[in-house]
Amino acid sequence: MSYDRYDDPAKGTRHAITGSLIVGGAIAGALVGLAVTPLGKIVAGASPADTAEYVWNATAFGLIGTCLAPMTVWIAMRSVPLWRTLTEPLAGAVVGAGVGVALGSAAAFLALMPIGAAAAVARLAVSHRRPRLSGAGRLIGR
Repeated sequence: MSYDRYDDPAKGTRHAITGSLIVGGAIAGALVGLAVTPLGKIVAGASPADTAEYVWNATAFGLIGTCLAPMTVWIAMRSVPLWRTLTEPLAGAVVGAGVGVALGSAAAFLALMPIGAAAAVARLAVSHRRPRLSGAGRLIGR
């Protein structure tokens, strides 16, 4: 039995895109970890971070980015340019963390970081939504 008719010609492209999303998500997550380490120290009132804390946070956030980036992009942001899928949630997370520091609350710091990233994802998903066609061939949406 031949499975040639089930072979998807775009499979290689999807695998390449997913691989780049995994690598990009790891890098973006590590950058978030590096950016929020001093902010977390400020809000906690602790001494400045040493190298081990930076490495730990970069690794932890890099792993989170590795898991979340491909899922988020394939589910919510298929038509968004790749560089924006990685940079805007990164910026949203850092801005959310900065607002938490400005409020001086550890709880706000921890809550606003993912809320900032999620808000950036939602904005991108809505702003790059593809128009749909109705049954009569007219555009729906936009």
